[in-house]
Amino acid sequence: MTVDEVILSLSWAASIPNFTSFKNSSSAQNSVVRLEQPKAQYCVGDTLNVLVEMLNYAGHPKAYGGDFILARIHSPKLQACASGDITDFLNGSYRVSFHLFWPGEVQVSVRLMHSSEAVKILQRGWMQDYSKAMHTGTFINGSKKETSQCGLRLNSDRALCEYRKKEDGEYYACYQPKTLPCNSLTITKSYIPPGPNLTKEEVQLLARENTGREIKNSFNPVAVVECTGAAHKPTENCVARMNYPFPGGYFYSNRWSSSFCQTGPFLSEVAITRCLKGKTLYLMGDSTMRQWIEHLERKLKGLRFIKQQNHDLSLLAVDANNNITVRWVKHSHPWIATHSINIKGSVTIPEVLDSIALGGGQEDVVVVIGIGQHFRPYPPKVFIRRLRNVRRAILRLYARSPQTRVVIKLENNREVLVPMSMIYSDWYGYMQNLAQRKVFEDMEVALVDAWDMTVAANTFAVHPNEVVVSNELAVALSFFCHSA
Repeated sequence: MTVDEVILSLSWAASIPNFTSFKNSSSAQNSVVRLEQPKAQYCVGDTLNVLVEMLNYAGHPKAYGGDFILARIHSPKLQACASGDITDFLNGSYRVSFHLFWPGEVQVSVRLMHSSEAVKILQRGWMQDYSKAMHTGTFINGSKKETSQCGLRLNSDRALCEYRKKEDGEYYACYQPKTLPCNSLTITKSYIPPGPNLTKEEVQLLARENTGREIKNSFNPVAVVECTGAAHKPTENCVARMNYPFPGGYFYSNRWSSSFCQTGPFLSEVAITRCLKGKTLYLMGDSTMRQWIEHLERKLKGLRFIKQQNHDLSLLAVDANNNITVRWVKHSHPWIATHSINIKGSVTIPEVLDSIALGGGQEDVVVVIGIGQHFRPYPPKVFIRRLRNVRRAILRLYARSPQTRVVIKLENNREVLVPMSMIYSDWYGYMQNLAQRKVFEDMEVALVDAWDMTVAANTFAVHPNEVVVSNELAVALSFFCHSA
């Protein structure tokens, strides 16, 4: 599947008319959530459907869809929550379906993240704007330093230092410094340039008071009870290439349980150590994957960090007694960070996958890949091209070692950053997750749906809390350790 074919598969409502007036845009304050076909009693295992009736700021019903909505059910006292599945009827109304996983008082929360009009603005910039996040590169040779602008696409009216490989189609460039050679690029730092040019009303669409707002319910919390034979718990082991539904599970007592396979009890030190004993675990990607190795180092008493030359790019932790090795490797450009990053020696995920040396036991190597957050400011073809290169490298790894396990961690949601919605909006993350599902759908890889988990938990943090991180890891371990 080509990059363009993947982009075409990322469908969003095509019927959104051109923006004319703010008062015609979707209003969370004026809209309402209603129970669909209310029942006298709801059982664990039932589906609870609600209808969202979207109204605009003038108080009139919307006649088209395309709003970006997130929904969840939750029972705070039980530390329980789950995501909802949203159907857009493309006429201003939506159905949200919730699977009732637990008994008790269940609250429904539906949040309008972006109106359809705001989504159209995001979509317009997403498809072609490479300049929403740029970089300053520092070239160092001995005691001499020079800086220059860098990015994924630069005007070629000046001499360029181009960093590319023809075989993978990826590209990064800097304007050539005055005297230093291109291979002396050592440090990068990102910045957000001015723009894009939006009208006053377009800015208002993306303002904080109109972003991520909860829509009021016309009903009280729902009482759910245990009914004989209504609930079903999965009995199948978690294996790669399963059918991964959405939502795919729920939190209860802050523990995630899958709705389609048996999640192992990998929240304790003993269970995690037993699973990882004798294994090398590669964690590749962004800082949300770095959270995993930091969590493991805190959780496992025998696991200790080994000093690395450049901790911006990699971390290594070893438990010699249990023969456990955990290695985190940061993905290559683009890097979005306001602090300086030493990129000397950075490698791509495909290069790391190609370099994995396999020992006597092919089942002793586990790879988890999680990327996306740093790609949100750029057109989708940048991210999809990277995914396709990762896919090809996984296939090469499988050709050498069919028993090696690979897990893909989808993006989690993040803070509602205003006025940075044009850069980091969760709508981009949602679409990039669709791209990941498409690129890897026919492969023998496991999936950790961090989006599902963080929408359910209502975290809205680029670095989720310890509850989420520990459960992400537990889900991943469940795919290759079926007893603990």
